[in-house]
Amino acid sequence: MKSSSTISLLLIANAISGISQGITMLAVPWYFTGIINQEGLFGDIYFVVTLVSLFWGVYSGTLIDRYNRKSIFLIMNIAGLFILGGVSAYGYFYQELPWLLAGIPFAATAFIYNLHFPNLYAFAQEITPKKDYVRVTSLLEIQGQISFTVAGGVAAILLQGLDGSGFHFFGFSFLENFKFKPVEIWTIFGINSFTYLVAFAIIYNIKSFTKVKKGHEAASLKKQLEIGFSFLHKNPLLLRFGVVSLLLFLTVIVFGTQLSPMYVKLFLERGGDAFAISDMTFSIGALLAGVFTARIFKQDQNISSLIALNAIAGFMYLAMIATKLTILFYMANFIIGFCNAGVRIQRITYIFHHVPNEVIGRAGSVFFVVNILMRLMLIGLFALPFFHTPTTILYPIILLAVICVSASMFLLKDYKKLIEVK
Repeated sequence: MKSSSTISLLLIANAISGISQGITMLAVPWYFTGIINQEGLFGDIYFVVTLVSLFWGVYSGTLIDRYNRKSIFLIMNIAGLFILGGVSAYGYFYQELPWLLAGIPFAATAFIYNLHFPNLYAFAQEITPKKDYVRVTSLLEIQGQISFTVAGGVAAILLQGLDGSGFHFFGFSFLENFKFKPVEIWTIFGINSFTYLVAFAIIYNIKSFTKVKKGHEAASLKKQLEIGFSFLHKNPLLLRFGVVSLLLFLTVIVFGTQLSPMYVKLFLERGGDAFAISDMTFSIGALLAGVFTARIFKQDQNISSLIALNAIAGFMYLAMIATKLTILFYMANFIIGFCNAGVRIQRITYIFHHVPNEVIGRAGSVFFVVNILMRLMLIGLFALPFFHTPTTILYPIILLAVICVSASMFLLKDYKKLIEVK
């Protein structure tokens, strides 16, 4: 494969920064929900961050299409280094962290994440021959999920500490007779800031980025946005596909960030270790999807696999409300992780084949904005105190199941048209 060394270095850097992002996105929600008992406040923070992401997401795609993608990676990692490092330094100095400062790393990581992955996939498409699209997207998914699996395990240990009885995972016990106290949140931020520095050093040493012709580079950001909207306006089927195929991800991000900490605390009556382990099982399922998706589903089965995976994920959400068994919660997360990653791979592969590289970032911004608007509605709804009881926390999960099944139905409706697109 061409540019294999470049892809290898990019994967390594992405793995390192991915671990940092994963730990932060797990640690902060549990800090508010399970440590300072401010799940409502975190819901408000998450709503504001998502609202700002709406405007940030609009411009991120134009930045990806307009500027050097290596430079974007470097700037993102420097920003992560200074923001998380600064908050960590404050915590070390004062030995406390106001809730606002605890929320800043979460916001920064969310904004970095929203630019990081579109930039990563756009660059991957830029340097990859069409015949290798499935292979490269699978590699990116595998690497990403390994990072999040590691992040889940590390976060569980850092948040909960070890009392000598070991770290328990699906009947296995690790690190027995090993003890240490839970780590302060600012220490976690300090560790994460260092990973951004390492990722920066690796990306900085990538010598060559393959260039593709990018049109409209001198155009204003407004004009570039119009290009993305114009392309999708001329291709309404791709617009519908891009929006609907992101619905499973919509449920995953809302559940994993907002609902899961409350579900674990209120319904399962478990601690931060169960929350972090569920993320590990999700990531392991996603990892297996990265390994087997290309083998299970042929390239001409993109749409049929998306229909099946969305439906399965919907039924797994319903399984979560059937019992308080923690093992079932882990298994449901495992299967949803597999479905979500499988959908991501098949979705991105389909888009790679049907959206030109010079507009893929701007087209992605349109999909992102629609997804963010729907996410805002769900976050705002689920932030209401009504849903913060052991019984009513199950109602949002039922709604997520309905969304997944609806996505399958919409894709089934457009099935024939989608497989006929050249």
